[in-house]
This record gives sequence, C-alpha cells and structure tokens, in this order.
Amino acid sequence: MDRKIEEFVAEIRDFNRFYTNFIGLVNRNILQSPYSLAEVRVLLEIDAAGQCTARDLTRKLDIDPGYLSRMLSRFTKNALVEGSMSPSDSRAKILSLTDKGRETFRQVSRESSRQVARILEKLSETDRKKLVGSMRSIKGILSNRKDKEITIRNHRIGDLGYITYRHAILYQEEYGLGPVFEEYLLEGLLAFSRSEQPGAIWIAENGDQIVGFIAMAGIDSETAQLRWFLIEPEYRGIGLGRRLMTVAMDHCRKKGYRKVFLWTFSDLLAARHLYKEYGFHVTEEHPNDSWKPGLVEERWDIAME
Repeated sequence: MDRKIEEFVAEIRDFNRFYTNFIGLVNRNILQSPYSLAEVRVLLEIDAAGQCTARDLTRKLDIDPGYLSRMLSRFTKNALVEGSMSPSDSRAKILSLTDKGRETFRQVSRESSRQVARILEKLSETDRKKLVGSMRSIKGILSNRKDKEITIRNHRIGDLGYITYRHAILYQEEYGLGPVFEEYLLEGLLAFSRSEQPGAIWIAENGDQIVGFIAMAGIDSETAQLRWFLIEPEYRGIGLGRRLMTVAMDHCRKKGYRKVFLWTFSDLLAARHLYKEYGFHVTEEHPNDSWKPGLVEERWDIAME
C-alpha cells in the first residue's frame, strides 16, 4: 500500500473510532426505548417510504436479510409494523407503520433532536457552522454528489487572502511553482482590490468550505481579464468549472465587454480544454522560467458576441 494511502487510512480509522464512541454515547442518551439504533433506522426508512418491502429495506440499508427478518418479526409482534400482500408479487409483503409504530418513532426522533440540540448549545456559532460544513463535505465527497451541495456567492472580506493561499499551495504541490508565483498572486490581487475598474470574484462553497473560485478583472470599458480560476482537487470533474465559467462569462455579457482574455500555462490541460470549449483561443505564448524552468505561459482571447 502506498505510504500516503496508509497515512490517510490511519487518520480515517482514528476518526471512525472517535465517532463510533461519540455516537454510542449519544445513543445511550437519546434512545430511551427498548429499540436499538439499527431498529430505529429501519423504522425511519419505513416511515419515510410510507410503504415498502423487506427487499427495499435490505437494498437501502445494506442489511443482512436474516437480521432484518428478525427485526420485522419483533416489530409485528409489538404492533409497530403491519404487512399486507403485494398486489404485484404474492411472495412479498407491503410494510407500513401502525399508529403505534409512528408514535414510537416520533418519540425517539424528538428525543434525538433534543439531545443533538443540547450538544450544539455547548458550541459557538462559528464551531456549529464548521461542524455542519464539514459534515456536508464528507457527505458530498463520499456520495459523489458534491455538485448538489455547492453554492456560488460574491467574494467578501478575507477571500482575497484565501485565494492567494490556495493558489500558492496547490500550484506548488501540483506544478512545482514557488515564491515568485506567490508574489505574482499577491501583486495581482492587491492591484485588483485598488483598481477603479469594475471587477468581480465568485466563490464556490460546499457548506462553509470554499471549494473553488473565479474572477473577472476590468481592464477598461471594453475589456476584462479572467483570473484566479481554481477548483479544489476533490471537486474536479463534477461540472463545477463549467458553472463558474458560465457565471463569469454571463457577467461579461451583462457588463457589455467586447473582449475577454486570460493568462494560463500549458500544463493546465483541463483548464485549457474548458477555455477552448467556451470559445477562447491562444493568441500569445512565451517561456516563463522565473516560475518554473521550461514553463510556457499562454494568452487566450475571445471576442464577445
């Protein structure tokens, strides 16, 4: 196993141990009922579905069919769940909660919410936002549905420093660029903040985590420069780059810019492909050994319709 992977595995297992212990503590406090967490999850799914079959539950919860069968037998015995013959398959039963089952589940759910609220009350507002944002990030990354959770906003105080930081770190890690590139970033963002020409930066967030950004800097009344376009590695390949490009280019059309240009370098293959897709083309090339030996900078232009 790769050394880096081993380190990640160790971190994840350490978090799992912490979270399992934490959830165990919470469950001992919230599940003041004769039912286990697994049983409550089954009640939750039946309640959410309204009606379902045992096969539906097995597939949804990835649970052992024999274990599920024993749970359902207990629920039926305790009058929490009732079953009726499926009209389409005589071998299957349609499961639903009884009135008693719904009330039992509601009681557990209310107590669970109260216990979580008591935990959150001990945290500051900042820590609550960080906690929920991190949970959204984990959910998005592991479910491969990161794009569903992402919002795009205008930049605010503190973002310029973060844009410099993430560009410098990622471009050093991925392309070997060093301090000279970081100075270039700082100078450009400082000039942007002081410019009398209109400009805009858009920030993509998953919860409270910044996962990408793009900017349009006004050069004059007819020309804008696309700048500081970055997507965090774990959020690439889900269409976020196109979302940000579309926001930026729509802004240019709204402002009436006739020309837009950008500077990039030949190693940024995914970005170059996207620029070409939006109608940009290379108009200038030159070496920039100050950033990295052999690096070729490129200027791309587009005439707006």
